Amino acid sequence: MIDFESHPTDTDPLKLINNIEHVRRNHDSLTLLNMMKQVSKEEAVVWGDKSIGFGQYQYLYKTGRKGKWPVISFTPSLQNISIHVMPGLENYDALIQKIGHVKYSGSTLILHKFSDIKLPALEALLKKVYYDMRKAYDCS
Repeated sequence: MIDFESHPTDTDPLKLINNIEHVRRNHDSLTLLNMMKQVSKEEAVVWGDKSIGFGQYQYLYKTGRKGKWPVISFTPSLQNISIHVMPGLENYDALIQKIGHVKYSGSTLILHKFSDIKLPALEALLKKVYYDMRKAYDCS
């Protein structure tokens, strides 16, 4: 679960990934880190104590409260890797279907093994999400 009270930290993203005691999950997380860095042309930043994000945008709650969150981000864990698409995934169903064996709900795409997915399709999704986010929000 994402904590929207999280803020950027000085934690090294590689340290966060290397603390996961799972060889495949480490490898897959590094692959995703490099892919998101290439897509966003931004440096990775750890948000809170769990998420790795690239760029940031300002969102507005219906209550008028404002906040900031990465344009694209993921959370590596021992169980899986979650990619966060804050406006939701409903507009990306066709791209998600091309990726392969993934689960998704709301704004989270869950990956278990990169060997079960098509990396070019995942990269295409990330590019589209990043483009759409930059177009729709005040990003920095």
